[in-house]
Amino acid sequence: MAGKSIRIQKLERIALERASSVVLFELSDPRLVNVTLTRANLTNDLSLVTFYWSVYGTAADRNKTTRALKDAAGHVQREVAAVFATRRSPHVRFEFDPSIEGGIRVTNLIDRLAAERTEQEAASGTTPPATDGATDGASKSEEE
Repeated sequence: MAGKSIRIQKLERIALERASSVVLFELSDPRLVNVTLTRANLTNDLSLVTFYWSVYGTAADRNKTTRALKDAAGHVQREVAAVFATRRSPHVRFEFDPSIEGGIRVTNLIDRLAAERTEQEAASGTTPPATDGATDGASKSEEE
């Protein structure tokens, strides 16, 4: 959002809130399950708003959601235009946001590595070092 005016940033927030509300609560398309609009990007001339979205599920769910959002773009555009106090209404475009998938992938890798480390420590009979330094410090100060 660097370099964007405060007005554009406010309009992006308004557009994202309205579009999210429409997608989550007003559209009755069964293909729109577990979809989240993550952010909006509005051009400076207000001609185009791009909504980035993510879906929890398989690649087939992602494809279904892509088609459903493409089909709903006109309705979302009309609803966003209704809350804008501007002369022009931006065209709506939806793009997949891979950042959520990346976060889930990193979390899964960390969990898997932690499980492997626990298994290795159990097999070798060693215990992991204490990670809570507060308890060690408290016992040392009591001894002094």
